[in-house]
Amino acid sequence: FVDTVHCVVIDNAGLVYVCDRKGDRIQVFDKMGTFKKNIYIKKGTGRTGLAGSAWSVAFSPDAAQKYMYVSDGGNEVLWTLDHATGEILAGFGQAGHQAGNFTFLHTIAVDSKGNLIAGETINGRRVQKFKMTGYQTGTIPAIRTDYVAPQSAGGNAGPTPEN
Repeated sequence: FVDTVHCVVIDNAGLVYVCDRKGDRIQVFDKMGTFKKNIYIKKGTGRTGLAGSAWSVAFSPDAAQKYMYVSDGGNEVLWTLDHATGEILAGFGQAGHQAGNFTFLHTIAVDSKGNLIAGETINGRRVQKFKMTGYQTGTIPAIRTDYVAPQSAGGNAGPTPEN
């Protein structure tokens, strides 16, 4: 690993995905630690600073986990990849505080309906939920990037996007 190991996730097939944040890649191993492959996100991002492009990984909720999602805090983009090939299919986001923008996009999760939940750190300090709305051209997930404010027990959702 180049520097910070930033996530470890196991898929339904039992493969281990490790975020090598500053190396701009996801390294894939079997459970015995045998290296399988690298999935590069945006090469060169990690060389320009501390950020890197491979921060967190999540998989689509279907049994085959057809899609892999990667949070890229260096470029402030949430990427959709083909899980089998590692090819980047689509991405959304940019630096900012508005709905659908990110400030230190840090972690992601996928719920049972395929909605993406993204957490930001440092000056971002918020969670955004992006609703799955179907598929573009029959293959790429269509994600509605409307901001959905999280609800806390106290009724205060915390920081919201600027207008």
